Amino acid sequence: MSALSRILSRIIAPTGKRQVEAGAGGRRWDGAPTLHAPLQSTLAARSLTKARAAGLYLNTPQGNRIIEAWTASLVGKGWQVRPHHPDAVERREMGNDFEAMIHPIMPTLVRALVRDGEAFVHLRVTAFGNLRLKLIPADQIDPALTRDLDGGARIVAGIEFDADDEVVAYHMLREAPGQPFASHGDAIRVPATDMLHIFDLLFPGQVRGLSWLAPVLLKLRDRDEASDAMLMQMKVASLMTGFVTDAEGGTAGLGDDTAPDMNVALEPGAMRLLPPGSQVSFSNPGQGLTQAVDFIRSQDREIATGVGLTFEMLTGDLGQANYSSARVGLLDFRRRAEMLQLALIEGQFLRPLWNRWIAVQELAGIIPAPEMETYLDVRFVAPGWAWVDPRNEVEADVAAINAGLKSREEVVAGRGRDIDELDEEIARDRQRPRQNGGTPT
Repeated sequence: MSALSRILSRIIAPTGKRQVEAGAGGRRWDGAPTLHAPLQSTLAARSLTKARAAGLYLNTPQGNRIIEAWTASLVGKGWQVRPHHPDAVERREMGNDFEAMIHPIMPTLVRALVRDGEAFVHLRVTAFGNLRLKLIPADQIDPALTRDLDGGARIVAGIEFDADDEVVAYHMLREAPGQPFASHGDAIRVPATDMLHIFDLLFPGQVRGLSWLAPVLLKLRDRDEASDAMLMQMKVASLMTGFVTDAEGGTAGLGDDTAPDMNVALEPGAMRLLPPGSQVSFSNPGQGLTQAVDFIRSQDREIATGVGLTFEMLTGDLGQANYSSARVGLLDFRRRAEMLQLALIEGQFLRPLWNRWIAVQELAGIIPAPEMETYLDVRFVAPGWAWVDPRNEVEADVAAINAGLKSREEVVAGRGRDIDELDEEIARDRQRPRQNGGTPT
């Protein structure tokens, strides 16, 4: 019975193999990347990763495309602000003022968010009671400042936490590192109410952001070098070289001083006579180029996957795309983009900024204190998406509205429009024929 039990145990559970292979050892796991302390690892890698991402952004087409594609997707033609104040004139003025304040900085803010992994906006109140926004480089929040404070408080990479683990201040250098004529000195303590920190939280407890290009930085560098090598190979392949050899091991009469000068240059339609015994062969440096192009394309697919883009968005190559595949890929990308719009752009930037803006106006006496709650209620409308098939999508939206599955406001917001502005434009269009003496449509 003991021998039978040992045999059955070997059959059911092979010796040396755990039930969870991810926790097993062995040579197959040698050199595999591990992240035992993700908070410390991401903090330590943040600076060098950010610098490498900036270099690839400026020097490689794929790195530039990744950041610009995400910026265009998250910002688009601009966010719309819809206050819910009861007065229509007040609503329009507030929305226009807030949009005029945020639109100029949003593309730069999102580029920093994707490239550097985080963006900081310093909120300053002018002497006239106006709120001013200033984007500051990530390294201006002193990344080297880390120390323990009394009572459980601490400073980690320039961000100060209280005993309840709440952010209470940011320690900002007077000048950004690397700026001309920058003065070095102690960091300035900026209260958390005057600073917005936008970044994608990868791990609970993470303090600073990590570049969105981190999963593909090494592959981007290798891909760029491989592309350059292919380009040089093509240039060399265009330089066809001929080799003249002598079957007897001599110079085929071409290196003899007593032999007459012979022209062996290649020209279209030329006929050349060579000495007896000479043979001609040509180099063929372009072999394997087709396979290399396919391999580069496969690398582009991996890079696109690593940064959350579709292959077509990364490369602009639509040769292998069709309507169905393009639509499926775009729907998956849009779900992720909408998640980031809600969590990062609206949740960490627009809504805190709106609350601060209203509070500053209330302190300046522009907004009456008893009516402040009516000013805080607001809705942010993200930019709409371009249609893949306008006719089918419009018909689907109309059917959903008629079936009660969607409202007009939801459909219009999905197009990046304000329904009140749309209704006003439609009303004006209907009034124009009447103003011209005709019949309104």
